[in-house]
Order: sequence, then C-alpha cells, then structure tokens
Amino acid sequence: MHKLGSYALIIGAILTISGLTLGFGFMFTGHDEPTKLFLAAVPMGFLIGFIGVVMSLLGESETND
Repeated sequence: MHKLGSYALIIGAILTISGLTLGFGFMFTGHDEPTKLFLAAVPMGFLIGFIGVVMSLLGESETND
C-alpha cells in the first residue's frame, strides 16, 4: 500500500503541474475549451495526490530492519 501511495502521489503531482501549465498556457493564447479541460484536471490532481499521501502514511514501509 505504501508503494501504491507513492505512485498516486507522483501521478497527482504530474496531473496538477501539467494542468496548471497547459491550462494557463492555453488561457493566455485565447483557447477556451482546452483551458477548461486542463484547469479542471488540477483539483483531480490534488485529490489523487492527497490520497497518495494518506496511503503512504498509513501503509507500512517495506524496509526490513
């Protein structure tokens, strides 16, 4: 579960960063529909990232001590 949480955190960060970058890029060039699509992906990225943090913290680490 810890590894799955790490993957979810990375996917959420990629989705958030790409949504912000592409959304504002399309907004400044005057394209309305792609702007709405990419900026709508930002809250989903935050949600997936938050789920990843919770899963990483609640899941057990796979290190052998």
